Amino acid sequence: MSEPERYLVQEVHNFGGFFGGDTVTLTAARPQAPEQEETLTIDQGALVNVRDRHTICAGMLLALTLAGDRIDRAELLGAASHAELRAALGPAQPQEHLDSPQILSYQCPSCGLWVAGAPNTMHCRICGTQLA
Repeated sequence: MSEPERYLVQEVHNFGGFFGGDTVTLTAARPQAPEQEETLTIDQGALVNVRDRHTICAGMLLALTLAGDRIDRAELLGAASHAELRAALGPAQPQEHLDSPQILSYQCPSCGLWVAGAPNTMHCRICGTQLA
């Protein structure tokens, strides 16, 4: 299996696929090469932290693990808005016992995205920018 590659969703084409399958087909590009758009199809089962493929939308950043042309794993890293991120991730599942507040997401001014999870030692998990 390859290392995950980041793709920014440009457009969602359809949900379902041929004969009404459980896929989402979209156009996405790697952030370092936005002019090289690719059409990708992701099976519902490959979505590791997205509750439903119908919540995938333009502006989301996905980490995709590819096996040839097939996507084995797709993880949502961030979204253009907090509402889109929360809708895709579903209701928060806090740990039973918390010693301090739990960070579920944050907004990175450099990336322009709402990022899933807590920052890495006050640095953005996506771009590495120091957060205020």
